[in-house]
Amino acid sequence: MRLRNRIGWLHAVAVPPQLLVMERMGGMVEAKIVSLIAELGVPDLLAAGPRTAADLAREAGVNADALDRALAYLVSRGLLGRTRDGRYRNNGFSDVLRSDHPESMREWARFFGSDWHWDIWNQAGHSLATGEPGTVAAFGEPYFDYLTRTRPQAGATFNAALAGTSAIAGPIIAKGYDFSGVQRLCDIGGGTGVLLAGILAAYPSLRGVVFDLPEVAEQARANLSERGLTDRVDIVGGNFFEAVPTNCDAYMMQSVIHDWDDSSCVKILSNVREAMAPGARVLVIENVLGPEPSPADQFARTFDLVMLVITGAGRERTRAQFDSLFAGAGLRVRRDVTLPSLFHVLELEAAR
Repeated sequence: MRLRNRIGWLHAVAVPPQLLVMERMGGMVEAKIVSLIAELGVPDLLAAGPRTAADLAREAGVNADALDRALAYLVSRGLLGRTRDGRYRNNGFSDVLRSDHPESMREWARFFGSDWHWDIWNQAGHSLATGEPGTVAAFGEPYFDYLTRTRPQAGATFNAALAGTSAIAGPIIAKGYDFSGVQRLCDIGGGTGVLLAGILAAYPSLRGVVFDLPEVAEQARANLSERGLTDRVDIVGGNFFEAVPTNCDAYMMQSVIHDWDDSSCVKILSNVREAMAPGARVLVIENVLGPEPSPADQFARTFDLVMLVITGAGRERTRAQFDSLFAGAGLRVRRDVTLPSLFHVLELEAAR
């Protein structure tokens, strides 16, 4: 990943800056077209083999010429395949946009390109001017309230996207971090339970707890049942600003801390610290920004801006910033494990 990012930087500086600016501004076209193709289910339609744009347009219910032009654009970007006779086919990229792909990214594509998400980003100027969330400027309420109360269908898309990431992350975390000494693992903000399921599959003796808001935690039941794990997992609804489950010897939080401002993070971590038995550990799984911007951490820098615009309070952090949060909650880093995804597992223990 680091090598690829540096190669990308070399690719960027190999052209005149005017051309680079035009190419990068075209990113909005790429994001929207990928999202629309995923929404229309074109990769699903291509799963059985190559098809013409006219055939695809008939099934998708769109204009044939317009679809042909959109698909040709994706071919030019390397995001779709094409046969010599002009039919379109899936390649490695478009294949993961299928709804039935085991590591599908379809819901992320639908999320990023959705009209409501773009409404938020249309308020990015407000966020840069004030540091406040674009979501509130666009819809009059915070991001998570909008998803859970006002527009639950948007929340369903977002949760499905997170579940897709968790399906990929679970095996990576299970392989990159040794859970062999853990008997009961609590996934705080565990959502649909997919991440915990991936870890439980790799450690048959491990038991787990999915902890999230009641309306979210209940979504985990079907996923865990489908994987035959209901007898190894407790589903607990609650609010981590109030308390978290006790009697666990490890607490895991993946991409939770980056959603919140410093004082909120200290509150969450303090509640975990209070629930911890002697010898328990906390696993904070997050991006870690480098001390200086570089091509190596451009993914984390991207999501730092995502957190700014959609939440206002959330942010990606450097290791020094994490250490400050942990100290405020009476915790300290015992180990820092870098995963192949470049996410870090920050293993915390109670500060003595």
